[in-house]
Amino acid sequence: MGNGIKGGIKPVINFKGYLIGNGVTDRNFDGNAFIPFVHGMGLISDSIYEEVKTSCKGNDDQSNLCSKSYEKVDRAVDDLNVYDILEPCYHNPNTASKRNLSLPSSFKELGKTEKPLPVRKRMFGRAWPLRATVNDGPVTLWPQLAEDGHIPCVSDEMATSWLNNQQVRQAIHAQPESVSGPWELCTRRINYSHDAGSMIPYHTKLTIMGYRALIFSGDHDMCVPFTGTEAWTRSLGYKIIDEWRPWTSNDQIAGYLQAYNHNLIFLTVKGAGHTVPEYKPREALDFYSRWLEGKSI
Repeated sequence: MGNGIKGGIKPVINFKGYLIGNGVTDRNFDGNAFIPFVHGMGLISDSIYEEVKTSCKGNDDQSNLCSKSYEKVDRAVDDLNVYDILEPCYHNPNTASKRNLSLPSSFKELGKTEKPLPVRKRMFGRAWPLRATVNDGPVTLWPQLAEDGHIPCVSDEMATSWLNNQQVRQAIHAQPESVSGPWELCTRRINYSHDAGSMIPYHTKLTIMGYRALIFSGDHDMCVPFTGTEAWTRSLGYKIIDEWRPWTSNDQIAGYLQAYNHNLIFLTVKGAGHTVPEYKPREALDFYSRWLEGKSI
């Protein structure tokens, strides 16, 4: 394709549609999704919820009254895994804070999966905005966020070990450690700014043009809560053609969906976190496959 561009030949892209999972889309919708999410999940009380609604005038409210109300919310959710509130929160034993705890035996039980590794440790990659809205300007990466402490709740031990294995590096065609250095959780060499604004106009344009869009959310992700995604997809004003209903995988309810005209579907995956295929691989494969094949989910 590169040679075609150089030769003046316009490449052909057979674009049919797109899928987006737990994607930050709009600063207002995503920025105001957190409080309804934690309240709906039973993580804050009705009284705290009502207090925040009364005290805060939106996600940009920096008043003392709003800040004091938010402190109560933070105390309630601070030790939860922001990427999946059902998953264990890894406590760094070297951190001088209330998380300076030894790993309890229950942690190993909670982290068990069908995989041979007894404790589930994320293949941790780009994980941002950490309950932040997307504002124009420099994007704060984890190295900057972690300067004052460890990255909360996650461990990069497994990813570090795997990606620094010589055979793995050869298999993925990465340069040897002697050339490029060891793999690290994040890098300070990437600097970029966000200046695209809301993504809603792009979704509107693409769906009006007839492209298929499946917007899905793991419903236990506290980083980019489904409440914001459900709200912005509804805000497009498209006619509902398949009203809120469950969809199934392995003969079990795997989540819920609502379909609109212009080939737009909003779908949740029950019990999944920020990276849906990681937490619910079977369910993810099912709805991916059905959608790609043009079947009803």
